[in-house]
Amino acid sequence: MKASYQNKLCVILISYFFMCFQVNADNTRMKEVINDITKIYMSSMTYIFINQPLINQQTNDKQELFGQRFLENVKQTYQVKYSEDFPKEDHFAKTMLLQTMVEVMDDNKELLYDDEIGFKGIIPATFAFQISAKLETKGIGLKFKFTQIASSIRNKLNKPDLWESSVMQKIIKSPKIYYDENALLNGKPAIRQFTPLPMVPLCLACHGSPADNPLNANKEKSQWTNIDISGFKMENWTLDDFGGGVSISIEKSFLE
Repeated sequence: MKASYQNKLCVILISYFFMCFQVNADNTRMKEVINDITKIYMSSMTYIFINQPLINQQTNDKQELFGQRFLENVKQTYQVKYSEDFPKEDHFAKTMLLQTMVEVMDDNKELLYDDEIGFKGIIPATFAFQISAKLETKGIGLKFKFTQIASSIRNKLNKPDLWESSVMQKIIKSPKIYYDENALLNGKPAIRQFTPLPMVPLCLACHGSPADNPLNANKEKSQWTNIDISGFKMENWTLDDFGGGVSISIEKSFLE
């Protein structure tokens, strides 16, 4: 009787440890996927960021912004940015992200070739919003947001939620990537990751002082404007200020 009880106990313990191991393995896999997705988006964001002159200039040659050429440029940016090979398309989420990024750029093709519009508005924040909107129409639980603390946000559509606001307060004190494997998205279990973005000199063209504003180049100081190229009032930030970050959320069911 005692031996039988011990055998049952052993079976229960083995089953418990196996379940724990399986859960940890699943969480590790999901974390790897969201890390790859974050870095892929960050690379596309960087490519769009440094290619604002191409995006906004009058030219008939913008092929680098579309289709396979765009993806190849994003992959090259990834390799330079992270000093590693571009992730394999070994998960549906990665494939859908790459496909959707191309679709978003194609959706903006007419705008990008409109020579009557100087500033096209295709910047990392709007790119993230358009990706999320397109994924939502496809019923895919994957959301991107380029956000900042509520008091500094420009576009209310990018206003942080409670989780993002809480995380950013922690990041300001201790900069690092935050990861939450027990979050919610659309009321469903999800994984969330927030990656802070440091200010770089190019950011100051919009968010710095009038002296940083390209619109003021070669003008007398008395003629300077504190309105940036996108039409917003400049915040007088410096490279030491908090630059916000990228928030990415994925429903767990989409990762399975």
